[in-house]
Amino acid sequence: MFKILFSSVGRRVALLELFRKAAKELDVDVKIIAADMVPAWSPACQVADVIYEVPKCTSVDFVPKMLAICRKHNVNLIIPTIDTELLIYAENRHLFAQIGTEIHVGDRQFVAIARDKEATFRILKDNNIPVPASWNVSDLEKMKKIPFPLLMKPKDGSCSKGISIISSIVELYERIDNKGEEWLLQELCSGQEYTVNCFYDRDGTCVASIPHFRKFVRDGEVCFAETERVPEFTAIANKFSHVFKDIRGVICFQGFKRDDGNVKVFEINGRFGGGYPICDYAGGTFARWILQELLGETPDYNDNWVEGIRMLRYDAAVFTKVSK
Repeated sequence: MFKILFSSVGRRVALLELFRKAAKELDVDVKIIAADMVPAWSPACQVADVIYEVPKCTSVDFVPKMLAICRKHNVNLIIPTIDTELLIYAENRHLFAQIGTEIHVGDRQFVAIARDKEATFRILKDNNIPVPASWNVSDLEKMKKIPFPLLMKPKDGSCSKGISIISSIVELYERIDNKGEEWLLQELCSGQEYTVNCFYDRDGTCVASIPHFRKFVRDGEVCFAETERVPEFTAIANKFSHVFKDIRGVICFQGFKRDDGNVKVFEINGRFGGGYPICDYAGGTFARWILQELLGETPDYNDNWVEGIRMLRYDAAVFTKVSK
C-alpha cells in the first residue's frame, strides 16, 4: 500500500479523488493522509483516510510534526498544495529522504525563483521568454513618466491576494505605506488569461503541457475553463527545461494570449494548480504518472490530451457531525 500525505490540503477534494482514481486504474492500494491547520473546517480532510492537525508551515514546529507523521505511517510521498510551504519542503527534503519519504517539489533554486515574482520576471526575460513589462518601486522612482495604470502585486503573493490596479503616484505610495510588503508593478496585459499545467520527467524533459483558458476565476482559483492547444505556450514549457536546472514533476504557469497570438508569461507555480482537474480529465494524468514512478514502472507519458474539454465548477458540500 502506498501512503500519500497531502499537505495544507484545504479544499482540494478533487485532487485527492484523482489520486484514488489513478490508484484504482493501476490496481494498487493507496492510503490518503491529509494535514491541515484546522482539519474540522477542511473539506478535503473529511474525505481522507487519516487526518492530522498541523501548525502553520512557517512555524518551527511544522517540519518536526510532518516528519513524525511520515515516520508513523511510513509515508511514501508528500504532495504540497500551497505556495508558502514549497520552499520549506525544498530546503528540508533531505530530512524526509532519510526516513524514506519523497516530496513532490522542485529543487530549492527553482522554488525560490518561482516564489519571487520579480526574480521570475528577470530570469524569463534574460532567456527571451515574453513577459509583461515589470518594475519594482525603486525602478519607478527613476522614471520621468510612469505608464499608469499598473498592476501591483506582492512579490511573493499567491491566489491573487493583494493584487490591485494603481492609477496614480498617490495611490502607489498610499499602498506602499499601508503594507509592509515588497511589491512588483507590471503593465496591464490584454487578451485571454491561461494556465498551463506541465509535467517534467526525471530527466527534466517536458512530457506534457496542457493549457486551459480561464473563463471565470474566483479568489484566484479557476471556476470555468477550457483546454486549448497553444503552440507558443508549448514552446515555453519545453524551454523551461533549459532555463531551470533540475525541474521535474508537476508545475503550472500563467500567461496571456492576445488576439494576434502573441503570449506573455507572468507567473510560475511549482505545484499542482487549482485547475489540475481539467488537465487530468483531458488526458494529462499527472497523478497516474506519479504513482507509476513510485511503483518503479515507466510512466505512460503522452501529450495526446483532448482539446476543447470544458470545466464548469459549482459549489458542492461535505457534511460532518460535530461531537459535543
